[in-house]
Amino acid sequence: MIGFIRKWLTAGLARYMGGEKDWGHLTRLFKLILEYKTLVLVALLAMVGFNLFNALPAWYAKDVVDSLQKGNIPDLNKFILIGLAVFLIFAVKGGFFFTHNYLLGKAAQRVIHRLRSELYRHLQTFSFSFFSHRSAGDLISRFTTDLMTLQTSLRIIVLGPMRDIPQIFLFLGILIYRSWQMFLFSIVLIPIAMFIINRFGKRTKRLTSQRLASFSEMTTILHETINGIRVVKAFNMEEYERGRFEKTNDDIFNRYIRTIRIMAYSVPVLEIIGSFSAAGIIIFGGHLIIIGAITPGDFVSYLFALFMLNNPIKKLNNFQLQLQEGLSAAERIYEIMDLEPEEVDAPEARELPPISRELRIQVDQFRYADQQEPVLSGIDLKIKAGQVVALVGASGAGKTTLVNLIPRFFNLQQGCIRIDGTDIREATLASLRNQIAIVTQEIFLFNDTVANNIAYGNIECPREQIIAAAKGAHAHAFVMELPQKYETLVGEGGLLLSGGQRQRISIARALIKNAPILILDEATSALDSEAEQEVQKAIETLILNRTTIVIAHRLSTIQRADLICVMDEGRIVEQGRHDDLMRLEGVYKKLYDLQFRDVPEIRQGGRKWRGLWQRLTDGDQKGTAKTG
Repeated sequence: MIGFIRKWLTAGLARYMGGEKDWGHLTRLFKLILEYKTLVLVALLAMVGFNLFNALPAWYAKDVVDSLQKGNIPDLNKFILIGLAVFLIFAVKGGFFFTHNYLLGKAAQRVIHRLRSELYRHLQTFSFSFFSHRSAGDLISRFTTDLMTLQTSLRIIVLGPMRDIPQIFLFLGILIYRSWQMFLFSIVLIPIAMFIINRFGKRTKRLTSQRLASFSEMTTILHETINGIRVVKAFNMEEYERGRFEKTNDDIFNRYIRTIRIMAYSVPVLEIIGSFSAAGIIIFGGHLIIIGAITPGDFVSYLFALFMLNNPIKKLNNFQLQLQEGLSAAERIYEIMDLEPEEVDAPEARELPPISRELRIQVDQFRYADQQEPVLSGIDLKIKAGQVVALVGASGAGKTTLVNLIPRFFNLQQGCIRIDGTDIREATLASLRNQIAIVTQEIFLFNDTVANNIAYGNIECPREQIIAAAKGAHAHAFVMELPQKYETLVGEGGLLLSGGQRQRISIARALIKNAPILILDEATSALDSEAEQEVQKAIETLILNRTTIVIAHRLSTIQRADLICVMDEGRIVEQGRHDDLMRLEGVYKKLYDLQFRDVPEIRQGGRKWRGLWQRLTDGDQKGTAKTG
């Protein structure tokens, strides 16, 4: 029977809160709050004291009025005692109010702090595919707008049921005790008030969900505009971007106004209902006094309790509105936290030792989650430890996708990748990625010092090691010319440095990591000739004694590779060294001819071309480029 009643009450509360889903979010929040038991317990005790002292004036009003009604005029000392009692009641009530308000507010802040940390930690577990389908602005808004909305609501969500609902029952108890007849007269309006409060709450929740989505869209527009400001200005699209922003800003404004309107008219609506009830009670109470059913003290005490009941009911209305806003924010936060990451360690995953023999890549098929056609198929590539292997092909051939499978940025559905015979899915992600360093065309530097950007993979490494890595990457010279040298802030994304400087910082970062497997993805394709020469020297240092996979559109950067793999439509269609592939007169030769047909010096074996590659070949023979 008790179980049935509990289930019935839970179902009723769930319907009142907006459904099973919202009830589930609310119970999760309360479970988090209840983990801070000491804070909550002391706050509850203080709340009990607050509620009792808050109800005292309504209770004792009867004795004062009835005493005066009988003509028993007390002396001044008794009035002084009553005045002191009133002062003490409100002073103690204020102390209780501070205690429960502060402690529950502190518990709520700890919940938000914990949610923010857990959300960030969980976000880092997702694969590349997750971030490719989510805008940065939307994800950022979960940490800013959504958590701030929940933070504002959570304190009221906690205080509402624990403070206002007990007060309501206390005042209802006084009403019943003073006059059950008047109570029955006024109780009819309570379900009407609760129905109206619930309707206001549902409308607020819908508007809040729409407003939070608009905030996500605005954050996305801001993120795109700030990061792409050069493109915006170059194409004179300021007015267009301003229009996009203003449209979203107007949506947010209109939904805020509608929410404010609901909050503004909900209070007078409830007060009108309350005043209608009070008017009827005054008339009915006067009748009961005349017939002797109640005393004037009962009547005044009843009115006192009734008017004091109005305050927690209004707060309960605000609680319902804030609850729906908070649940909308919680729904968006838990939407992310409830997603399972695709890349996780297998139950019996083991540490992967550094590569010593070979890297074997076998891809039967690979497709992205939102695509029907495979991006890669029929690939079987064996790379010996220490070799330099180049992947070439037109844009969209699948080169970057292939190398992204090695560190498990995406999970391979059909096929396997093995390092020294161990399937990488059987190794821990940390030990796998510790073996791999990546240098790409689009270098991302953090808005931090040069030193911290170089040491990003090993942030505690000594300064001597940072300087050595910078020298190996041909970066030390320009770093020493910066205003604060290694302590210079590089700006957001490294924008205060040139492309070649950012590239050399990233190479120094790879040197610090000292990983046995190196992936170079278009590492020099966006640089001018002078910067490319500096970066090329740094790369020669970087690939020493490493298993290296090079992706390049510029065929001139990969001619010295031990093995060149030509990719087309997700397949490896040709393999071999440069000279062998040229003799085949296949896809590789076509790519080569297309790239160099308008450069007479190269096509005719010009002196400049031969001199450059003679220098690189000489370095090769001296063992400065590769060991395989």
